[in-house]
Amino acid sequence: MNVTKSQVLRNVSEVPSVLAFSQTAPDAGGFGGCMSILLRWKGSIYKTIWKDLLVYYGLYYLITIIHNYVLDEDGKRAFVALAKYCLRNSNSINVMIMLTFFTTTALHRLFAMQTMIPGTAKVITFFVLSLKPNLPEGPIVVEQFARWTVLAWILTFRVVSKPLRTMFPDIISLQVAGIIKEKERLLLERVETERNKTPRALMVIDWMLLLMKESSVHNRFAEKSNYLKAVEVLMTFKKGCGNTIKFATKNMPYALIQAVIIVVYTYGLVTLIARNVEEASSCVFVEVIVNYIPIIPSMQFFVFLVWLNFGRVAVNPFGTDDDDIDVTLLFKTHVQDSFRLASLYSQDLEQIFGQMPQHQHNQEPSLQSAAPMQNQ
Repeated sequence: MNVTKSQVLRNVSEVPSVLAFSQTAPDAGGFGGCMSILLRWKGSIYKTIWKDLLVYYGLYYLITIIHNYVLDEDGKRAFVALAKYCLRNSNSINVMIMLTFFTTTALHRLFAMQTMIPGTAKVITFFVLSLKPNLPEGPIVVEQFARWTVLAWILTFRVVSKPLRTMFPDIISLQVAGIIKEKERLLLERVETERNKTPRALMVIDWMLLLMKESSVHNRFAEKSNYLKAVEVLMTFKKGCGNTIKFATKNMPYALIQAVIIVVYTYGLVTLIARNVEEASSCVFVEVIVNYIPIIPSMQFFVFLVWLNFGRVAVNPFGTDDDDIDVTLLFKTHVQDSFRLASLYSQDLEQIFGQMPQHQHNQEPSLQSAAPMQNQ
């Protein structure tokens, strides 16, 4: 099998540890660190608001050209009166209170979501290590349990993540990828025809509970208490999946998001018109700054705009923005983990390292008890 250099580099770049190292924020302790942060494009405020900047300055220059070259004397006097009115009342729009409430609510939801994201490693690992070793059906049971765990995770995050829905638009695509089998797919599709409102992910977790029950009945657990402990771990996983689904179904009210957007853009429209035209006409240099370099009028609006966009990104952390949670990468990681953890059932250290130093002490209990008697 021929593997090109680009494929190797791409595979290495997708390793989570490599990604974490490459995405770590640079050191801002010195001048160079600050400049590297300010000049960063990916995930920056410049990438978020550059289109709004173009529209804002385009409208500003259009209004300036209309005032200087299109309007007659009466029109200019009316424009000056309107500009002064907007200038006097521009600070009366209290944008900061609404933005503070909006971003605080959005960030609280984001942090709560990040702490409740369910993982698959603990569920699979505990089940694998709870079973008796060397069971004939052990590898089959472990593979089935690990695959259902990943399936429940995928069905959960398909609800909240558009990139994952694009990767798996329907249940058949999951079957093509080998994540679900035909009989399982038919069972899940039957849920829609029966108008059962139970989320599909929770139904798959019910299958996992039944598999645990069957394993307990057939005495597959190494200790009886492992069954209840495994159920407890699985129910924690189920709670995380349920909370993730609630995050999508109980989103922030659209009225709140619309209100903040309207207030911010209304403030921007007011700052487009607000300018002290008469003072500017007394000095050519000041006139050029007021007419063609609107830094002061637009500065506060851009701060509010950045604040607004930051809150909008926090509302949906599973989108396609640079700072969103990469669910597709998480999916690939969970699939790889499921194969690796499931293989632990049939492995031991000697298969990896060869004979270990403690091998001479790893005797059967009967032989260890017989050794002292032989010495006597």
